[in-house]
Amino acid sequence: MKCLKLFGFSILAAFLYAGADPFVGTWKLDSDRSKFSSTGTSFMFATIQVESAGSGLKSTASAADGEGLASDFTFNSPLDGTPSKVIAATSIRGSSAVDTVSLKRIDDHTITATGSKNGRLVFSDKRVVSTDGMTMTMTRNGITPEGRKYQSTIVLVRFR
Repeated sequence: MKCLKLFGFSILAAFLYAGADPFVGTWKLDSDRSKFSSTGTSFMFATIQVESAGSGLKSTASAADGEGLASDFTFNSPLDGTPSKVIAATSIRGSSAVDTVSLKRIDDHTITATGSKNGRLVFSDKRVVSTDGMTMTMTRNGITPEGRKYQSTIVLVRFR
């Protein structure tokens, strides 16, 4: 009987874990595994907390770019590609500054994202969470304020 109960609990736990969104959690930049182009935006540090919010995701980020410009911001986005307003704790400065973000779910482990400033595209990402749920890789194509195109790979690891 104990074995049957244990089996039942493990099936329930697996079911509940499988239903959780793999993007939800706290993520920290792994600067050793990330690759930034010399012409684009880089980050000294970044922490992103992602939470479920209705049919979308709420993201709260704290980061400093390669120039040392810090920013703290939040956005709450549906997963259908609709642009959502970015709410900044302080003025977001630097080449990665955006005022809207849109997210679109491709599959359970993949989301595409775009960030814009004053209606001008700043970046487009493909965000993929690994099958073990411990790594999120963002493949980014961006445009600097000076109009230079760049590509980067931003690797984040699950913190909690």
